Amino acid sequence: MSSRPPLIAEHVISNADEGPYAVAVTADGAVWCTLVHGGAVVRFDPATNSAARVDLPVHAERHHAGHSHAGRAQPSQLAVADEASVWVTDTTGDRVLLLGPMEQTDAAAEPFGVRLTVDVPTAGAQPFGITTTDDGTAWFTEMGRDALGRIDILGRVTEFAAGTDEGFVSMIAASGESLWFTANQANAIGYIRGGDSAVQLFEVPTPHAGPVGITVADDGAAWFAEILSGRIGRVDRAGRFTEYPLPWSESKPHAICADPAGGCWFTLWGSNQLGHIGFDGEIELHDLSATQTEPHGLAVGPDGTVWVAMESGALLAVSRAG
Repeated sequence: MSSRPPLIAEHVISNADEGPYAVAVTADGAVWCTLVHGGAVVRFDPATNSAARVDLPVHAERHHAGHSHAGRAQPSQLAVADEASVWVTDTTGDRVLLLGPMEQTDAAAEPFGVRLTVDVPTAGAQPFGITTTDDGTAWFTEMGRDALGRIDILGRVTEFAAGTDEGFVSMIAASGESLWFTANQANAIGYIRGGDSAVQLFEVPTPHAGPVGITVADDGAAWFAEILSGRIGRVDRAGRFTEYPLPWSESKPHAICADPAGGCWFTLWGSNQLGHIGFDGEIELHDLSATQTEPHGLAVGPDGTVWVAMESGALLAVSRAG
């Protein structure tokens, strides 16, 4: 990979109060981004340099631990559902929504919107991370109750214990029909082999590492970000770990995604940088926009462009210099 500074294009999609957070790129080339504090998801079309906003409906009142709540959605993480649609978790609303193109039966209808709403059976589950598997199902984490959820192709939800106790189950990634997830407070990585519902937990070697973002790369291993220890970790299916310290331990790596060209990209929330790590552990860091800060989610588009959500209000399109 070239060590020359990348080319960065900035696309403002919200104000700082709304907080761009997670990113997914669908096969049609659209870039989807959650506004975690704005109750909305933005679909950005790079071909036309235009954005469509989908405001999520206010969630219904639910009762949990003697309390009831209703209010604005908190769209957190995204997963590609098909060539033009995405799943999004609504953490405060205890629901998962499918967003995509709408039938144009009315000239005034919005082109994109909520196609399906799936309520999580357990109130207070707090769905957060989400991914899809090869069989068409969606899996999500439940931060509020140490559990995972599975949505089948008919929209039915099954919940499974994650095997942690107040583990703050966070991000999730899939490889085929196998699953990997991070348990932030339990300092562990969870693994579910395809065709087997049993959860294996692997303890991260560095104490209090705080694993968050996770992805499965082309080497077959899971790569994850250790936000509290300033490391990128790798774990294989046998539970063998390798950890790679970053130059600054307070750089707060957050999200990570596989690079189709090899290795992984990751965001550094604390140092306002984008990083790349090769399968050999070689690390490159790139400074991001001086006018936008707090990089969180990221995804790689079909052309190799890395799309980064800046919580201060923008999407960055980062491409390698020629």
